[in-house]
This record gives sequence, structure tokens and C-alpha cells, in this order.
Amino acid sequence: MGFSIYTLGKPNINSWFCNQVVTSSENIRVDFVLSNLHWGTRWGYYEKHGLLGHLKILIDGDDSHGVETWRDKLARHEKEYIWDPPDSVKNGVMQPFRWCEPLGRYAPDIVFTAQKLRGDRASVYLPFGIHDEYVQFYEGKTTRERDIDILYVPGPGVARRRTERLVRWLRRFRVLSGVVHTSEVRGEANAPSDIIEWVERDNGVHGYYRWVASRAYFSVLNRSKVLIYPGVMGGAWWDSKRPWEAYASGCLVLMARPGSDVDEYPLTELCEYAVYDSACELVAKCRDLRRDSSRLDRMRMVAHDMAMKYFTATPIARYVLQRIADKCYR
Repeated sequence: MGFSIYTLGKPNINSWFCNQVVTSSENIRVDFVLSNLHWGTRWGYYEKHGLLGHLKILIDGDDSHGVETWRDKLARHEKEYIWDPPDSVKNGVMQPFRWCEPLGRYAPDIVFTAQKLRGDRASVYLPFGIHDEYVQFYEGKTTRERDIDILYVPGPGVARRRTERLVRWLRRFRVLSGVVHTSEVRGEANAPSDIIEWVERDNGVHGYYRWVASRAYFSVLNRSKVLIYPGVMGGAWWDSKRPWEAYASGCLVLMARPGSDVDEYPLTELCEYAVYDSACELVAKCRDLRRDSSRLDRMRMVAHDMAMKYFTATPIARYVLQRIADKCYR
């Protein structure tokens, strides 16, 4: 899109594929300075490198443990992780533990929040979205070529465990007909060659595992007509990679109504029918979609096409830039 992405001192886990590593911000045109909220954020760089006067954008992609603002989440990180280790630790590409440093005089001009609380007027909703890495696994199978009618992939979280028990019970007592897949999907893990060394050396400190993808997992998604997605923990802790991986693979995502506030960029409009509010409604819609294959076919294809049009990297980036312009340049 014509932007250059600069990182100070070393690559950033979120931009290793496109960033230019520099030692100073001098003589660089700065449109805005972008930070995330997680551990290991160099808040001290804002003052050290003279960045406090620039437009400051904060990405709060952290899970919401109850009713938490970005400052609440940061305070939780500060209690959980090592406090302000020496630069010999911070400057390493690979680090021995998670850490936080003082926020200092940093204050964001605009905050983008993934797990946005309802009633939060201070931040802008930011969907996880479809990563380019997911798209490469798309096989383009028609509904008829997909042999799994309903897919549920287990995972951690109260909402997920509750739904797993429900779907297994429904399958056991044949309440749901057709092929219902509820097992974990494992297979050979693939990671970009440029960071494979970091992936292998990272002991969960940096989160490079998030760039790892399983071809077997995406193969199952490409064989599935419908994915059931209940969210994670309930409340605002709703979003995860799962629905976006499914959209990219051509599944219709039958989702619990998001507990987070997604109204500014509503993924629920990809297929309003595929949003459920109760276990009874989930079961009824699974059975309806199984009986009406032509309807399922239409909804699945429309949802996939709209997801690719509105929720891939470029349209979400344009949305972010427009919100920055609306708030900071009007």
C-alpha cells in the first residue's frame, strides 16, 4: 500500500516479513508510531528516540479477562511478567522470559481493540481478520465435494468445552445426521522459512508459534461445509483465529453471537442466519442446513466471497487508516 514499516534495533514478531530494521528514527518520515499491548513492548523508546510527539496508535489485541480496558490489561501483564530487565535481555532477538517495562509518558492517540467491550466508546473495534497465510491453503472445493457436514474443533475455554460436550452428545445420539467431525486435528507444522529458526528456539516467550500452520488442519477445513464456533470464554473474550481460518477455507461459520462489540466492522453480516443465541437454536440451524443443501451452498459461497472482500489484509488496513484519519486529521 506504499508504506514502509520500520522497527528499531531488531525485527518485530508482527512485521518480520515486511519491516526494515533501523537503529534510529532520525531522517525517517513518520506518519504514525504503532505499538501493541503485549509483553515486551518498548515503551521507553518513545522518549529515547523522540517519538512522543508523533501520532501514536495502540493495538490492543489482548484477550479480555472480564471487564478490562487496555490499561487494566497492561497492569495485569506488569504483575505477571518480569519487571524491567536490563537491555542485555530486551535487545536480544530471542529472550529468556516475558517482561514489561514502565509505560512512562506514553498515551495513545487512538486505540484499536479486538476484544472490545460493549459500551466502550474510547476505542475502535479491530477484527482479527484473514491472514494471507490462511488463504494459501484454500482448495476451492464445492459444497458437493466437501465430505464433512459439520466440523467442531475442540480447544481451551469455557464456551468451547461446553459446546464440545453438546456436539459430542448430539452426534452420539444421532440428533445430528451426516458426517460430524469433533476430533482434534493435528499434522505436520509448517512455518515460513525466514523465521523457522526463531519458531524452533522460542519457548513460548515471543509467540512465534502463531506463524505455524498445519496443512492437515486446513485440509479438514477445506473438506467441511459448516464450522461451529462458540467463541472462547464468553463475554468479550470471543474472537480467535478459528473463524477466520474457516472463512478462508470456504466453511460457513455457524457462530455464537459475539460477546465483544463488533458493530463497527460486523462479521455477523457475512451470514446473519449463521449466528445463534442458544444451544437449541444451534441444533435447529445445523439440522436445517443439513436438510436444505442448496441454501447451505448459497450461504457458504456468499459468506466466503464477502469474507475475502472485506476481511483480508488490505481492506482491514484501509479501515484502520480511515479510522485514524477520521479521528486524528479531521
